[in-house]
Amino acid sequence: MRITHRQLEAYIQFMETGSVTAAAERMRLSQPAMSKILAGLEIDLALTLFERKRKRLIPTHQAQLLYKEVRRLFASLSDVERFARDLRDLRSGELRIVSAASIGHTLVADALVAFAEANPAISVTLDVSSVVGSDVLGQNVDIGFSVSHFHHPDLLTEPLFHADAVCVMRRDHPLASREVIVPRDLEGAEFISFTRNSRMRHLTDAVFEQQRISRKMRAEVFSSVEANALVSRGFGIAIVEPMTVHQGFWPDLVARRFEPTIAFTFNAIVSRNRPVSPLTKSFLAELKGRIAALANGDDPRAAESLTVRLPQRRTRDGAGSGAVVADEEGEASDAIEDDHREEGNQHADR
Repeated sequence: MRITHRQLEAYIQFMETGSVTAAAERMRLSQPAMSKILAGLEIDLALTLFERKRKRLIPTHQAQLLYKEVRRLFASLSDVERFARDLRDLRSGELRIVSAASIGHTLVADALVAFAEANPAISVTLDVSSVVGSDVLGQNVDIGFSVSHFHHPDLLTEPLFHADAVCVMRRDHPLASREVIVPRDLEGAEFISFTRNSRMRHLTDAVFEQQRISRKMRAEVFSSVEANALVSRGFGIAIVEPMTVHQGFWPDLVARRFEPTIAFTFNAIVSRNRPVSPLTKSFLAELKGRIAALANGDDPRAAESLTVRLPQRRTRDGAGSGAVVADEEGEASDAIEDDHREEGNQHADR
C-alpha cells in the first residue's frame, strides 16, 4: 500500500466540502478524475470510506476518524512550509490566531486590523473557536485568547486583564432602570446560564445559592455571545462578560453592574514547545496597548458598566513587574514573553 499526497489532498477537500464536484473545483480537476482518486484511496487503504447513495458519497465513521489524522499530518506539513517561508524572508510571515468569541470579536479584532494595516506584507488568520486550548496544544496557531485558564504542562497562560461581569437585559425590561443589579432582583427571573461544566456557571450559581435565591433557568449557552443573542430577543436575563456589550453589538441590550462582583479573566495562551515568533510578540504588544487604554479609561467606546483591571505582576523574588503573574485563581502563571526569553536559549528565535 502506497498512498500519495495527491490522494490525501483530494480526500481533505472532499471531507471539507462534502461534494465531489466542489472538491474537484478546488483542485481544478474534473469530477471523474476526483472520483477516481477517492476510489483509489479506498482501495489502497483497504477501508470502506464512503457509502454510495443516490450517486452521492457519504463518509463512514472510519472516514471521519481518518480525516482527523490526515488533518493532523497536513498541519505538520504546513508548519514545515511556514518555517521555510520565514527562513527565506524574515520580513514576511504569517500570524495565526485563535480566540474565544467574546474577545475575538472585540479587542483581538481591533488589534488585528491595526496590526495588519501596519504590516501589509503579513498574512493574518483569525479563527473564533470554542476549543482554543486544543488548537494551541496542536500547534495549529501562533497564539490563542480565552476566558479559560488552561492547566496543562505544554501551555503557557498569561492573564491579560480582568473584567467584572454585567447583568444584561433588554432596554424595555423593568430592571433596566436600575444602575446595579443584585441577586434578589433576579429571584424567579427567566435566566440564561452558562453550561453546567463551566467555571463561570459554578461561580454564578454559588452567588445565588449563598443567598438562597432561585432563578428560572430557560437555556444554557457556551459563551456570552449566545447569551446576548437570546437576551436581545427577549428570552430572559443573563450575567455575562462585558466585552461584546461595551462595543454595542446588541443595541437592544443594556448592561448593568452586578454585585457581588464576579470577575472574568481574559488570557493569552501559547505552546511551551514552540518559540514565540517576533510577529506574535509584536501583535501581543499591540493588543496589550489597547487593553491598557481600556483600563485607563482612554477608550471612548467603553460603556459605563465596563470595569477592566490589569493583572498584578510580580517578579520571582516578589517585587516589581516580571515573569510571574497571579491569575484569577491565585496561581502563578508564566508571562509569555518573559518565560520564553528565559527558555529562549533552547530555541533559535525566528
